[in-house]
Amino acid sequence: MKKILAISTSPFPYGGNITDGPGYRAWHLLQRIAKRNDVVILSLYESYHLKLKNEFKIEEENISIKGIQHSPRRVAQQIEQESPDLLYLPWSSTPFLSRLKPKIPTIVDYVGAGLLEDYATKGYIPITLLQIKLKSFWLGDFLLTAGQREKYYLIGLLVASKRLSLDRRDSRETLVHVIPMTPPQNPPILTHNVIQKKSDELVLLVAGAVLPWYDYQTLFKALEILLSEGKNNFNVLFMGGNPRDLQFDSKIRKMGSTNGLKERIVFSGLVPFKQRANYYLGADVAINIPSVSIEDELSVRTRVVDYVWANLPLISPGKDEYSSAVINGGGGFQYQAGNPHSLADAISLVIDDPKKLEESRGHIRTLLEDKFNIEKYISPLEAFIANPYVDSARKSPRSASFDLFLWTRDIFASIGH
Repeated sequence: MKKILAISTSPFPYGGNITDGPGYRAWHLLQRIAKRNDVVILSLYESYHLKLKNEFKIEEENISIKGIQHSPRRVAQQIEQESPDLLYLPWSSTPFLSRLKPKIPTIVDYVGAGLLEDYATKGYIPITLLQIKLKSFWLGDFLLTAGQREKYYLIGLLVASKRLSLDRRDSRETLVHVIPMTPPQNPPILTHNVIQKKSDELVLLVAGAVLPWYDYQTLFKALEILLSEGKNNFNVLFMGGNPRDLQFDSKIRKMGSTNGLKERIVFSGLVPFKQRANYYLGADVAINIPSVSIEDELSVRTRVVDYVWANLPLISPGKDEYSSAVINGGGGFQYQAGNPHSLADAISLVIDDPKKLEESRGHIRTLLEDKFNIEKYISPLEAFIANPYVDSARKSPRSASFDLFLWTRDIFASIGH
């Protein structure tokens, strides 16, 4: 048994909390690891995002969670106190690691498209975020991501970080390990009905936070097209909110308040993570509405994993890796991203023939046993935890002097050959 100390600024879904993509990923992965190891989480979310000053400690799901202040000094104190065998953290939390002496074997997790989310919303990537991501490669011994496509994107950044210039390993060895996000092993349970509907009505669910890289305009236009065609036997439930940008949340609510749509749309607001099954199990079909962007093609959609967990058929452009797997596996229906008429046609398909939804649910069960089965992917991580090590190439770059060192080394190496 090893002791793993996890460090994150993401909300973990203990108690009545919400969570995000990295939090969802870490929570379920750490639960799996905690079956054979001692896991402690240092949660920086409450201090960093909620500005809370009080520290706390709770126990849940065989994991100890400590809420501490978000400073490298405080994190270092806790690392020294806990004396872990390994560290686990998402790349975005690496700035809270101070220089560790001696170095501790470290797992760095790269979840989602990261920098590309900023590119999709702002039109550029902030240099500070890029620097943090490039530096993060120098802090990990076991690099982990959640998608095959993102693996190759990360290898490109890994090269840009210059770490590979010191790496002497066999080129055939895995540089970035892929362990997809997988749903909880326990099935969803309906504890109370949160959706009231008529027998002939279809409930369309759009779950997750109200985020600026989703294409709400196409969705609302598609719904207006359906109403213009006389199809009004549906309701749309927006589950979640955006606590960090209330103005954007209000903007989306206003878009859904037009004549005709207002009676068909319900906004739930923030939903505690543990209550999400009530919404999934009360819906008939889920809709994924990404914008047309590179971010969508490289991302891994946490919410799609939850839809699979709840055996909920999916309507999606199918550009991201997980949606593509669901649609290709027969668990969903595809529409053309950014095309409201195409989305309206996809929704019409299931409104006109609800039996197609039952057929899709049968295929989703197969996906749970294959693509979204953690047992098919976990062994490399378990092997590293059983025999952790500090990579020989894990050193801190020294800017200009470091570049000069690499240049000189390579010149002499070429002369020697």
